Amino acid sequence: MRKDDCGLTPPGGTLVDDVVTDTAAMSPASPSSGESRPSAGDTTAAAASQPDAPAATESAPGTPAAAGQAGRGDAPADGKPADGPAAGDADAGASVGVRPPGRVARMATDTREPSWGKVLATTISLWVSRRLRRIGIGRGTAGRAYGEPTAGSRRFSTLRWRVVALVLAAAVLALVGLQASGALNSGGTSSRPAAPASGGGTSSLSAATAARDQAAAWVAQQVSSADIVACDPAICSELQSHGLPAGRLLPLQPGASPFGADVIVASPSVRSEFGSQLTEEYAPGLIASFGSGPARVDVRAIASLGGAAYRAAEPADLAARKVAGAQLLHNPRFHATAQAASQMTAGQVDSRLLVTLASLVSQRSVSVASFGDTGPGAPLLYRQVTLHSPGGEVSDLTADLDQVQTQRNPYLPASAIIVHLGAQAQLRIEFGAPSLPGLLSGGNSS
Repeated sequence: MRKDDCGLTPPGGTLVDDVVTDTAAMSPASPSSGESRPSAGDTTAAAASQPDAPAATESAPGTPAAAGQAGRGDAPADGKPADGPAAGDADAGASVGVRPPGRVARMATDTREPSWGKVLATTISLWVSRRLRRIGIGRGTAGRAYGEPTAGSRRFSTLRWRVVALVLAAAVLALVGLQASGALNSGGTSSRPAAPASGGGTSSLSAATAARDQAAAWVAQQVSSADIVACDPAICSELQSHGLPAGRLLPLQPGASPFGADVIVASPSVRSEFGSQLTEEYAPGLIASFGSGPARVDVRAIASLGGAAYRAAEPADLAARKVAGAQLLHNPRFHATAQAASQMTAGQVDSRLLVTLASLVSQRSVSVASFGDTGPGAPLLYRQVTLHSPGGEVSDLTADLDQVQTQRNPYLPASAIIVHLGAQAQLRIEFGAPSLPGLLSGGNSS
């Protein structure tokens, strides 16, 4: 037997939160005597003081008998306990709390979906309540005021409140973090997912536009002024914006051949239109390239005699450029820097430049400072030369300028001008693209 404030509670007796006293107080009066029914505590005390008397505990109206009452008989005359539940079980049955009639919980009728904030706050509240009940906070005993600490709980009170403080602090931090991040939006609606970034498409469009603009600017500056340029409508428009007259443009029509032009600007649409025929038959010679990948724009020389004749003439033309360069380097009137000399022996100098230098050196001494103006992204083939006078005489450069300006095509340069770099004068001669194969090998295979 375990002693409690309200009486004796048998082993296994049920302790319920403040229910026993409420049930006894709210029981209706006996209809026969007009007096109130004895409380559960009085019944338990009477049963304990008179062990030979039969149990007087009754169930509340409309409720089943408590456990321990079923199958219970009177105690034997000698006072020994009968088989089955002990007499103290009646006390245990009397200590079970019963909900009074009429106290029925009503379900909420408002079925509106709560917000995420309210759901989260409720979840945290229930979680904290359960943790507090597990450690003994919020659990009462029969006959003891709610929240009054027991003797056993006092030695754990410090630990309990530390745990409570940690749990509450964690809950507050979680709510603050979710509120700051916008997760606690009212109505329980979730925000729409962000639209995928369109940076990839914008970047590709910008790359294609840049490649077209660079190709058009290069063609306007570098391609010979007498050459016809084949192009798609977009490139033709770009070329006109850079100063090329419409008479030099050959807009490509679907299914039409680019023959009749000297240069073709191979945009992605042109490459798609002609496929492998573009490089195998129409324009095998690459003279410049801009951009990369699908947005790439190539500038190619059209072979009027076909791709096979163009490719057959390439090795012979390279060998002829190497021979002509070596011959100039052996002429005592010709001078060149080490870099310029190596470019000549490698066959990287345009045939028209080599013929022009041979013509000048036949009249006076020539000194080459550098070669330049090759097409970007294409095989090296220099079309520009910068000369300076070995004796520093501007008159020699002026004589060279007059001589090159009297030449006829294809040896008439696109540009020839005397420039001054400080106190030194230089003559700059430049031919337009594309280079013409076969000039040194006895024929033109373009």
